[in-house]
Amino acid sequence: MLGTPSGLADYVYGMADWQITCPDHAPALTVKVIPATAPVLLIHYRTPFTATWQFGSRGCSLPDYLHYATMHQTGILVARPRGPLGCIVVRLRPEAAACLLGERMHHFLDARIGLDDLFGASRVSLLGEVLAEARTSAERFAWMERFLAANLREDRVKPVACRAAALLRQNPHLRVRHLAARLDVSERHLSRSFQAMFGMRSKQFARVARIERVISARAQGVSWADIAYATQFTDQAHMINDFTEIVGVPPARLVRPPLIPGAPDPGRSDTIVPGQIVVAAVQHRIVVRRLGDAALSVVRH
Repeated sequence: MLGTPSGLADYVYGMADWQITCPDHAPALTVKVIPATAPVLLIHYRTPFTATWQFGSRGCSLPDYLHYATMHQTGILVARPRGPLGCIVVRLRPEAAACLLGERMHHFLDARIGLDDLFGASRVSLLGEVLAEARTSAERFAWMERFLAANLREDRVKPVACRAAALLRQNPHLRVRHLAARLDVSERHLSRSFQAMFGMRSKQFARVARIERVISARAQGVSWADIAYATQFTDQAHMINDFTEIVGVPPARLVRPPLIPGAPDPGRSDTIVPGQIVVAAVQHRIVVRRLGDAALSVVRH
């Protein structure tokens, strides 16, 4: 079944299928994942990544998981394949992620939770098998969509916290009192509900949402000064300081616009691709499926 299950686009931003079949090329790939508001599911159907966490000069190795969920909020995750790579990356909408992951979203902050613990070992094992046997990305996306649709639980949602997250992604500059007024609840009730679901204050969530906008704008070629103005930082220095406090390095060390918007920059080893991921340029193939869109887009580096 290649159709998108009804309503799934309300829960999922989209999916990416990462493929590097050559065992010599795969270890040359470096993926850097920076903080984002979207929880992520990652399902390997070939050799999994090895990963380390970095924040400035500090760093540590992370335990290996074949299939896991995470909500990365601090520093940079650096991942490298150990062999032929194949994995599906699913970006969830934070305001609806509880329908899949449960209400205790704080468990996923800067942590990896095995999908076996969330959905059952037998179900996840079967998913990994069918993804490995699938011949095309379209088939893998179809299997993944069926799996997600089968595990949706509407009764897990807390409307106030979810609506707040959606509003903050649209407008990260909303102050708590204005956000509470929009939702017709008290500031205290909003703060407690948001903390209970996401494990952070709404202000911190909004800071990460602004960082997402900084990355998106820079990838399109916008100057740092214009980005600072558009994202309502006091000035460029304020933007750089806020970015560094969350990511661990200033933005100029991590990203710069490509020579042609949307295309890899051959003069630099890092290129921005969808999903708040920076990729070292090697020969690889990424197929992106955005829910609600009919077409698949293929990025070849």
